[in-house]
Amino acid sequence: MILTLIVLMLSSCVSAEGQVPSPENVRIVSHNMGLVLEWDPPQNSTGKDFTYTAEYKGWSSFESVCLNESSCRCDFTSEISVFGAYEFRVRAELEGKSSDWIKTDTVALDEITSISAPDVMLESTRGGVEVDITDPVLRKGDLKSLYHLISYHIHYWIEGEVKKEELKTEQSRVMLPNLSPRVRYCVQVKIAMSGNKTSLPGNATCILNTESEDVQPWLIVSVLLASFAVVLVSVVLIFFAVWYTYRGIRFLCPQAKLPEHIKQYLSERPKSSELLAMQSSPQPEECYHEVSIIPCLEDPTASQDLQKTQGSKHTQLYANISSKPEEALNQEEKLCDHKQRVDNENTGRNTALSGCRDGELQLLL
Repeated sequence: MILTLIVLMLSSCVSAEGQVPSPENVRIVSHNMGLVLEWDPPQNSTGKDFTYTAEYKGWSSFESVCLNESSCRCDFTSEISVFGAYEFRVRAELEGKSSDWIKTDTVALDEITSISAPDVMLESTRGGVEVDITDPVLRKGDLKSLYHLISYHIHYWIEGEVKKEELKTEQSRVMLPNLSPRVRYCVQVKIAMSGNKTSLPGNATCILNTESEDVQPWLIVSVLLASFAVVLVSVVLIFFAVWYTYRGIRFLCPQAKLPEHIKQYLSERPKSSELLAMQSSPQPEECYHEVSIIPCLEDPTASQDLQKTQGSKHTQLYANISSKPEEALNQEEKLCDHKQRVDNENTGRNTALSGCRDGELQLLL
């Protein structure tokens, strides 16, 4: 305070002697890696056209950036680097005369600059709120390349309540946990960087949370029980359907099985005497005799002519028959009787076989 009073007294004395007063309230304003030197005009400078010269010093000497400028500010952003240490000074000029230099302390841009608040967008889906964070745009470089350790501090609360929940994350897109559906929530985000540096806190952004689509446990159990009951009933119905279908097919198309005594009877050799006799008796030999039938002729001469035209064998047979007519008739009768007897035996055999077959079929049925 005493030093300030001494400076003011000296400046007033110099001013009284005709010297140019120096600028006042020299300050550095740095925001998002930009650096601007600002100051106020000298006291009692109303109606005077002051000009100003501002310079900065890096490693060696001062270099002018704003020369004979009427504005009370000078932008050094394009002239300096982020991690350098710099000193600044400014003086006032009037009618070819200049004031003393007013200097600042040596500062580093990355330490003194302030970072603006991030942009925040909220979206509510399925009963949850998603927070999408966008880093502020810097005038030199970007935030993640300048500050390697970055985290986001998210504060959220129910609108109208004092209690707040905090969530720290390194992801710029995050879903807020444990939210109630159909409730309005507010969110505020700031960025924390290395060196205990933080951004400005953002404005509170509010959104109405949507209805949750999570399935309740009791609903899951109910669905499982209903599904089990449906499956059980379906299995029982299918079983009875298959069973009754099988029974119907068996009723319409039964599978006949022979009784055991019939199977045994058929597997044994036949014991019928007639059937055995028929199977064991040899086939009778049938004898055939050549017989010539000669019509009776009233004219003996015509008979003799016919006998001459026939062969010797027929002539001899005719002679035998003619010479012994009674013997020929007896042989013919014997031949007819034998043939009749053979026919009767064949007929009886066929009848017996048919009877046996009919009896077996009846037993099988």
